[in-house]
Amino acid sequence: MAIKAAQKPEAYAVGEPSSRPNWTNPDCCPFEKVYHVAHVSDAYRIFEDRKIRSSLVSDESKLRTARASVVWLSPNTWIQGSFYGQIRFDFNWRELAEDKKFYWVEAMRYGRIAFRILVTRREPEFGIELDPYDPEEKTGPLWYDSKNDVWYFNSDYTGEFMLEEDLQLRNCDALGFESHHPTTCKRFGPACTERDESSNSAGARLLARLIGQDIFSASADLRRLFLNPGEKELHREAEAAWGWIVRAFVRLKTIGKLSSEDDAASPIMKAMLDSYSNSRDVKTLGSLFRSKAELELALRQRIAKSFSIPLKNVTDSED
Repeated sequence: MAIKAAQKPEAYAVGEPSSRPNWTNPDCCPFEKVYHVAHVSDAYRIFEDRKIRSSLVSDESKLRTARASVVWLSPNTWIQGSFYGQIRFDFNWRELAEDKKFYWVEAMRYGRIAFRILVTRREPEFGIELDPYDPEEKTGPLWYDSKNDVWYFNSDYTGEFMLEEDLQLRNCDALGFESHHPTTCKRFGPACTERDESSNSAGARLLARLIGQDIFSASADLRRLFLNPGEKELHREAEAAWGWIVRAFVRLKTIGKLSSEDDAASPIMKAMLDSYSNSRDVKTLGSLFRSKAELELALRQRIAKSFSIPLKNVTDSED
């Protein structure tokens, strides 16, 4: 449970930028990206909606009673696993901050202190007074050095930016995968069944469900989040998740007559991927193929079609 920490932004003010090459002062850390992290089920809904919908603040925040609706973003990255899920959406902070107003909300102590700043296009109308926050004044944990055009934050604390609008996926720069923290989940608490799940496992489940449900079929803009920029191949994190799927599928026993060229192969593979994403049994459907080679080829053909990439660019179990 969070408790209120010191409530003045000055208590968490940034320090001085580093003057040493190849060194960053933790209390004055430059940043360009901010991240929204979600569980696999929530990430799937984001892909369905093609946006991250703002939602009501529901924790111990002072904005809880104001029914404020925000998207949570942070410049921090995770070392011991994310408290918020496993799927990471990356956004350009400079673009999000442009023409926005900033307001100091609060600081919360979750073991480590988290500072919260509201980012909005309008004057807040919550019935709760919030102090305006000027990021060009070097008196808090977020600082914009306008002279050198660099944004900094104090990374000794957790930065939580509360963006008062939906975020369109077309504006997402990249997608990545995080391991879930082994013991802490801020979304589901002790009931979370995904605590300690690896990044590759979570990425595999999301990738399998998106392909199984044909979410990519009408949107190149969503497919690009899994591909290297300007190239027709999976990026490094998506490739690792893909390898997780391949290794699971090639272990299946095949005793049937189905070939990768049969008309039924593609819809059966979609059904297998959807079942895999929900931790359901895929052995029965996998057994319909006449060999592991045919099953794997059908799997590779399915992902090549979903991402509109050449089959030769889809790695197999031997790569």
